[in-house]
Amino acid sequence: MEFLGIGYQELLLILVLLLVVVGPERLPQMAYQIGRAVRQMQLYARAVRDEFRDEIDYLDEQYRTMRGEIELAQRTLREEQAKLNEGLAEVDASLRSADAAAQQALSAPGGVSGAPEAVLPSPPAEATGTSSRSDAGPPLVF
Repeated sequence: MEFLGIGYQELLLILVLLLVVVGPERLPQMAYQIGRAVRQMQLYARAVRDEFRDEIDYLDEQYRTMRGEIELAQRTLREEQAKLNEGLAEVDASLRSADAAAQQALSAPGGVSGAPEAVLPSPPAEATGTSSRSDAGPPLVF
């Protein structure tokens, strides 16, 4: 049996030397003080351990709370993304059907044929009295 690397023979030798140095009349008082100091150190160690345990429990509770909030935010974002994708799919489908209807109207025998300019002709700039610069929009002022 070893205690901190000290065998029972060394421990016995230390006790005998302690008895010789301290004396038999002061040895019980010294043992009492050593025992009291050990108990005090145990109380301090227990207090530190409890403090760490309380702090770790608090941090664990905060972690769980944050994780729950993050999961709720993720769930909400997924639901909103699904709604947005659904709305975009509806708009895309309506635009495709409108495009298909326009293509059918253009390709019909009695429909309008030619380029889009032929559908809505624009008057020449000289006829309206405006320059081509005004067609680009108002001048930019910085």
